[in-house]
Amino acid sequence: MQKDRQFLLLRLAAGLSLLLALVNHLLPPKPFAMTQLLFDYQFGPVRRGMVGEILNLFTGDEVSRGEVYLAAAVITLAGAFGFYLLLKRLMPLELVGGWLLLILSLNSFAFASFVGNTGYLDGLLLALVALALASDGARVFGLMLRLVIAGLGVMVHENMLPYFTILIGFDLWLTGQRAGWSGARAFLAALAPAFVALAVLVVLTGAAAVQSGDAAAFAGYLEGKAAFWLDPTSTDVAGRSIGSNFALMAELRGTTKYRAWLLFDGLPLALMSLWLYWLAMRLMPKDEPWFTRLLLAGVLLAPISLNVIAFDVVRFGVASVLSGFLAIGLLIRHRPWARERLQAVLTWPHFLVVLVLNVNIFTIQINIGAFHVSQFPWILVTQLRWLMP
Repeated sequence: MQKDRQFLLLRLAAGLSLLLALVNHLLPPKPFAMTQLLFDYQFGPVRRGMVGEILNLFTGDEVSRGEVYLAAAVITLAGAFGFYLLLKRLMPLELVGGWLLLILSLNSFAFASFVGNTGYLDGLLLALVALALASDGARVFGLMLRLVIAGLGVMVHENMLPYFTILIGFDLWLTGQRAGWSGARAFLAALAPAFVALAVLVVLTGAAAVQSGDAAAFAGYLEGKAAFWLDPTSTDVAGRSIGSNFALMAELRGTTKYRAWLLFDGLPLALMSLWLYWLAMRLMPKDEPWFTRLLLAGVLLAPISLNVIAFDVVRFGVASVLSGFLAIGLLIRHRPWARERLQAVLTWPHFLVVLVLNVNIFTIQINIGAFHVSQFPWILVTQLRWLMP
């Protein structure tokens, strides 16, 4: 009876964690995200244009603010519920440790930041990944679904390649070992999602209709389509080359604002990723193949590597942390002994320490909220100004 009551309370805590994360952080999106939802194929193939092309089926010639708000909410909610349902499916919920890790993920400042990126296409990417990983990768359908989603994700947003293709490959590697595939077959399966995504990205980039000289015309088309103000920096992205991104980042890295962003947002997210890597390593036996450890490191590092070429510090760190939680879930799915190890490593005191840190750390909110300015670590900026005027 006491044990049943304990699990009932844990189930309630998980549900409340998800509900409060959505209520606190699902706020109206910034114009940047709203503008990118309008990208479509009117000028031909363009990066991030698939969602706007689909949205055109439900809107008229003019897209209202309310329609974009609804689309933004649906995208973020799809990602949030996809993450929750997949991780809940992967966790050993017959054990307390499984519930603790699920609750921790929903209370992490990374998940709060993900919801706070309302309307960004990362939500749709996470929903697609959750759909793919819910199937059995050992079956032909499951394998093909993973590869199709790896390519489709790049059509939604090119960040699919570093965000989640290695995570999908990690799942296929573990699947192959569990199913008794040969080493070569499992190795190729693990690399296949990244190769498919890269191939689609190369084709899409080569066929891109909006180049740097066409960005102004594309922006004018979007302005005629929208019944609200557009963010010009968003339309610039459509025609910006990789070389231009490198040049832009070389300039931004020298600014105090960007360095503060790395310190107060990037560092806490990186430390959370490091803790997840440590936890996953504790779930593995000493004789675990080296490629498993390498893929796990890739799952966490690939999203963060985007900081070299782009400036969305929070989004990249969030993708790393959420992928880390899912990677641990995949380990538990494919490695039965990981269940008991999780129970031994994630004790109540350990869980409480990490939980307290997570619920008291806030990153920059991408949407209209600015709650982070009065919370740790950004409150330190205010404290320094007050103590050392």
